[in-house]
Amino acid sequence: MTTYHYIQASIEHPDRCEDAFMIFPGNGKAPVYSAIDGMGGHQRQTDSGEMITGREASQMVRSVLIEDLQHLPADVDALPGGAAEQRVIAALNRAHQRIYNELNIGGGIPLNQCVGAVATVVVVCENGQRLLTVQVGDTRGYLFSIDEIIQLCPDEDNVEHLIRQGVLSIEDGARITDILNSYDGVNQPKAEGTITIAGQPYELYLAWRWFMVGNTALNIPGANIVINALGIHAPNPLSQESRIEVSAGDKLFLCSDGLYKNLTEAEITAGLQQAGDGATQLGEAAYARSKDTNNRRSTPDDITAILVEF
Repeated sequence: MTTYHYIQASIEHPDRCEDAFMIFPGNGKAPVYSAIDGMGGHQRQTDSGEMITGREASQMVRSVLIEDLQHLPADVDALPGGAAEQRVIAALNRAHQRIYNELNIGGGIPLNQCVGAVATVVVVCENGQRLLTVQVGDTRGYLFSIDEIIQLCPDEDNVEHLIRQGVLSIEDGARITDILNSYDGVNQPKAEGTITIAGQPYELYLAWRWFMVGNTALNIPGANIVINALGIHAPNPLSQESRIEVSAGDKLFLCSDGLYKNLTEAEITAGLQQAGDGATQLGEAAYARSKDTNNRRSTPDDITAILVEF
């Protein structure tokens, strides 16, 4: 396996990157990879003047993952409830509790001053035959195989929030997500027909925009909402899991939302079709887009990417 990575601080705070990543290539053990995104919108200053930001949260998650996941055997299974799944969930829960208790003082500070993180963890199981993905939040994992890109877990974002509330159907949520993944920030996407929000029909050509900027009248949060995170609330977060077979020539791609919110899925696919360091290529493209104020897709944010070639 060949591994590439890229990380870049947001143009809004170039001196502080709140993303982190973990790469453990195996060395006789099961390889483990993780993209971690600190929640930088929440931060506070301690009595001693120290700033606690998403950077501290993401680095704490990274530290726990390194400590807890470097010794999985190469033949560990990817089965539901199996050893790999149990170990990853336990590690994420331990990271969650550390952030909650150590950085957020066990719930002793206001919610709007709490820090947190989201993460996607992938374990290469069964001697390189299958991937186990465990995700909390809206970082993404993709498998690129035979020119097809497969998102390994759904985003826990504003679309998923409305689906879980029963306000939006799974089918309409998928239509919105497809548009958001394909919109290049310049050209009007094809958006025909209607969707139903809270029982009321709306023209799709209007409605998809609400999921970018929010709509207070319809209680649609903006695109920056995350409905599941590490460290914010006392109970352990419920993670998402997926399993998929992997073959020689496949590529695993992990990224924070700073990458995929700036690039379309077609742009990500095109980058993965190229040989070499696709992590840097796609990361630099996302960073350039984040500075393009004329592009409506432009999103200033930290950017992390990991590419693993099998």
